[in-house]
Amino acid sequence: MSIRVLHFGKFAFERTGGIERHVEALARAQAAQGAEVTVLAYTLDANSKPRRVDGVQIEPVYVQARFSSQPLALGLMLRARQLAKQNPFDVVHQHWPDPFAHLVARFIAGRPNFVVSWHSDIVKQRFLGSIYRWLAPRFLRKPDAVIGATKTHTASPQIDIFADSAHRYVIPYGIDPAAFELTPGVTEQVNKLRAQYAGRPIVFALGRHVYYKGFDVLIHAMRRVPAVLILGGEGSLTSELKQLAERLSTESVGQVVFAGSIPDKELPVYYHACDMFCLPSVATTEAFGIVQTEAMLCSKPIVNTDLGTGVNDVAPHDLCALTVQPGDRDALADALNQIINSTDLARRLGAAGKVRALAHFNLERMAVETIALYEKLLRQ
Repeated sequence: MSIRVLHFGKFAFERTGGIERHVEALARAQAAQGAEVTVLAYTLDANSKPRRVDGVQIEPVYVQARFSSQPLALGLMLRARQLAKQNPFDVVHQHWPDPFAHLVARFIAGRPNFVVSWHSDIVKQRFLGSIYRWLAPRFLRKPDAVIGATKTHTASPQIDIFADSAHRYVIPYGIDPAAFELTPGVTEQVNKLRAQYAGRPIVFALGRHVYYKGFDVLIHAMRRVPAVLILGGEGSLTSELKQLAERLSTESVGQVVFAGSIPDKELPVYYHACDMFCLPSVATTEAFGIVQTEAMLCSKPIVNTDLGTGVNDVAPHDLCALTVQPGDRDALADALNQIINSTDLARRLGAAGKVRALAHFNLERMAVETIALYEKLLRQ
């Protein structure tokens, strides 16, 4: 009999984002392993309907409002209870931080095992976060297991109120390498993209345009970097970032191009076309950086920041990345220029990154190890 799993997947299958892409990859891989997987996902589209994707049942729930960046979807509790009543779940897998889903999970019928993937600490919402951390262990059910993508994740003191060391597990995020292969079709598109910039070096950065991504720092750094920055993604700061790039354009030796939201199927083109990938994040909200592993699979050197999070476990300094202090525009520019000016350095970092990505961030292994944890909890 297959394990029945319910993921509270934030905006998985509805919008792009690091956690969302992880949930999608994990859910698909678990379904491929024979699990019966359902994903409850927030959506901003009131017309979004339930559907099956690669063996995964997607149940979108409309977000009526937000409270301090937390989506509030009142239908989430009703739909979760309906699904559990129809056919009880063996495991309810949450993806934190997501306090509202934690509350909803408390009221799911039956006695499923509760598993949490700890993606990052609550950082920005200091006041509300402290209230949640006080209330949750007193009134909400503690998880049976907490999964972190790196040892740094599971060492977070914020986990202490939810799980002791015996209930913490490290299972690295997995990426499907086949999705990032340099096929003839991708090569053709790479050549077209590079031709647009007349052979100039290309720096690629990707993510939601929000404060902790540090894209403003990167745009400032590009004033001293003779390259093209292709910035993918969108968000609440997109307009502000465009205005900044325009304001600095007259004094910049670099060029900033806004690529907008890039479909997943087109991402390999950008990764293979670039000369390096930059993750300029400035806050510990950036706890892993899945985009780093994707760039590493494409043999690209990384420039990242010393956040003391899983970001630096994924791409360590001088192994497959150059790491600088968060918010340091000049150091960021120096690191980018160092890679531009040294083909040997770029090649060494890129080659080591691909080896590391293939060895440590395997999609099938992630699914197998997660299901093995579920089975262990069920036996207990």
